[in-house]
Amino acid sequence: MKHTDQKALSLTALALSALLLAGCGDGGGGGDGGGAEATDGAATSAPAEPTGTEDSTTGAGSPSATPSGTATGDESPSATPSGTATADGSPGASPSGTATSTSSPETGGEAAAVVGAVVAAEEAVTGGQVFEIDRKDGEEGWEVKLAVGDREKEVDVSQDGSEVTPQEGDDQLDQEDRERVAQVQVPLEDAVRTALDEVDGTLDGAQLDTEDGTTVWEVDIDDPDGTSVDVYVNVANGSVVKVDR
Repeated sequence: MKHTDQKALSLTALALSALLLAGCGDGGGGGDGGGAEATDGAATSAPAEPTGTEDSTTGAGSPSATPSGTATGDESPSATPSGTATADGSPGASPSGTATSTSSPETGGEAAAVVGAVVAAEEAVTGGQVFEIDRKDGEEGWEVKLAVGDREKEVDVSQDGSEVTPQEGDDQLDQEDRERVAQVQVPLEDAVRTALDEVDGTLDGAQLDTEDGTTVWEVDIDDPDGTSVDVYVNVANGSVVKVDR
């Protein structure tokens, strides 16, 4: 083969090699492009999954931070159950309808004993109205006088008022006592309670009397020092007229 022909073949081979190389470069580029498309497709083909936290509120001020209706703050209206008692005695402090007990003359003490004796005597004597009571000397009990119409009856009553013993005698009630009994608006037991509120002590006796022209209950009380104190209570309105020490 001539030198010229060999040169021509060499040029042709170089040209083919160049074409092949160019073709490989295009194919690689196409592969890259396909890979890029595949990657882009993977990135966009599946939507982002919601995390469930973007719309959720978890802070201290979140409306759903605690179960519905559950109090969480000190100022919550439902922090204290309705009707639950509190130490400060506020309007809702105690259950509805529940009242607070306080001491009164009717509950225990000297006044209660007198009331019991009066009630027992008037229940035992039909139509009787107590107008005098005296503590029995050296005994636990009371001597009680009652007005029954124009007659006077006397009974002995035990200290607790459980026993009533009628005494002999059915005397005429004198005119002065009848007039005083007729003026009584405040019963003897109420006058005794008033007197014991005025002077602390034990009852020695109580009876109708007249003080400065006013009909009164004269209530004799022995104070803790053993001194006898007379309290005069108006039979019409229950006011204390005078205290004589």
